[in-house]
Amino acid sequence: MAEFENPYAAEDPFVEAHFDCLECGGKLWEYAIQGSMVCEDCRSTFRSTDVFDAQATGA
Repeated sequence: MAEFENPYAAEDPFVEAHFDCLECGGKLWEYAIQGSMVCEDCRSTFRSTDVFDAQATGA
């Protein structure tokens, strides 16, 4: 079996999103593979599409 190095194995899957938490206003971090975001303050999780929709409507 061929050996190879997975370039994604050492990377953090979370990236800071440019949105505020819908619950407390904290910073959201996006886990794009699962299409979700988590707040760094209250730890609430949201579907990314819900956050995008809320931002678009100004909620």
